[in-house]
Amino acid sequence: MGVVDLARDEDGNKVALKRLTLHGSASEIARSRQRLLREADMLRKLHHPNVVGLLDVVDEGDEIVLVMPYMSGGSLAERVTQHGPAPADEVERQARRLVGALASAHAAGIVHRDIKPANILFDERGEPCLADFGVALSRDQTHGLTVAGMVVGTPGFMAPEQARGEPVSPATDVFALGATLLFAATGDGPYGQGDPGLLMVRAAGGKVERVPRTLPNTLRKLLGAMLDPRPERRPVAALLAGDGTDRTGMRALALARPGWTSRSWAVIGGIVAVVAAVVAVALTVGQGDESGDDGVPADLDAVIDPDADCTDLPYQPCSQDAPAPNTDGSECVEDHADYDGQWQNGCEAVPDDQDGRTLDDETVIEGNIVPLDDVDTYPMGVTDNLQIGCDGAVEITLQAPPGLTLSLDVVDGDGAVVDNAISTAETPAVIVIGESACGDEELTYDVVVRAAGGGGVTTGYVLTRRGAF
Repeated sequence: MGVVDLARDEDGNKVALKRLTLHGSASEIARSRQRLLREADMLRKLHHPNVVGLLDVVDEGDEIVLVMPYMSGGSLAERVTQHGPAPADEVERQARRLVGALASAHAAGIVHRDIKPANILFDERGEPCLADFGVALSRDQTHGLTVAGMVVGTPGFMAPEQARGEPVSPATDVFALGATLLFAATGDGPYGQGDPGLLMVRAAGGKVERVPRTLPNTLRKLLGAMLDPRPERRPVAALLAGDGTDRTGMRALALARPGWTSRSWAVIGGIVAVVAAVVAVALTVGQGDESGDDGVPADLDAVIDPDADCTDLPYQPCSQDAPAPNTDGSECVEDHADYDGQWQNGCEAVPDDQDGRTLDDETVIEGNIVPLDDVDTYPMGVTDNLQIGCDGAVEITLQAPPGLTLSLDVVDGDGAVVDNAISTAETPAVIVIGESACGDEELTYDVVVRAAGGGGVTTGYVLTRRGAF
């Protein structure tokens, strides 16, 4: 985003100067300056002990300088790289501080959009602070620090909806903070390891890895809830903070999102009120203690883990309120299949809709074998056109995808197999049916495709027919 200098203010205190250089024509620079100053003014109003605040803004013509406190303790990314993952109790301490900071930002109508280990800085006392709102999105929908239409964020820590280019919301930040805390506890993000392109694909597909069971139960439940691939199921930052943070800003921000209406928030408000009432009764019965022994808000267990005796299913761990896609929690449904072995995306292999399609002359059919015992049958009619020589022929070709061996059968109207061939990715199967006799009649066949070896692959096969009698 720009160059950062270390400097001292008038009182001798160390400060960080972040310089943002403006580019373009005079009119473009003027518009950019106006947007930057408006967003900077918004950020100056954000006050929380665990937010790296904006002390001042200096307009130097073709540069805007953001003046911020100097954080001498380094970043979370540096700490984990140098010293390894933090102890669970330290991660829980960081979580309590940072969810409060996030709740404060959301109450002001600000979505950060790029929470990651490098943007968690520590002061001289070791307190974690949320930093770098340089790509923040306010409820006023100003975009001076970004380019409209860009997917902004860091692939290894962004929420699935953000990776898909969908509108961001406070829930987007909750996921990113959960991903950052998971990194603090384990050294890995929610999508595992890999290059940014691979992590982006995993993020867009919602392929969130399971929170390790080696973590304490309270921390595991917290992270599991924050890392839910579905934004509507993630807990609100203010609820996690347990501080009664005003939700007015969050409501205004969410109303700006397509598809959210005042009626939607009226329903959500009622749900929040019911949850608050239940939690209040529970706290009264529980001698008024507002937090557990580990400092995590007591209402977290009530909201996230209503059934402590839950048993994990293959496609629905206890941290998930609904089965993985295309499953009933225990197994695949509707002929879908799990070819990649990732429980988070459920049974991702989807059967084709080509089975039963007529294989006419010059037809090209693209199908797949999902599940592996799938058998695709295509009826084929051949009309004898009484051509000279009675030497017509029909050629059927099947090209299998990599990793799968396919069997091609042609069956006549009496159920007898006319011919059979095997196709691999390297060698297509080719069957030629010659004209047996001249005559003005319609002959019928079934062309059958099935697996003959190899593993499950979602890549489709190609079946073609050419020629006539």
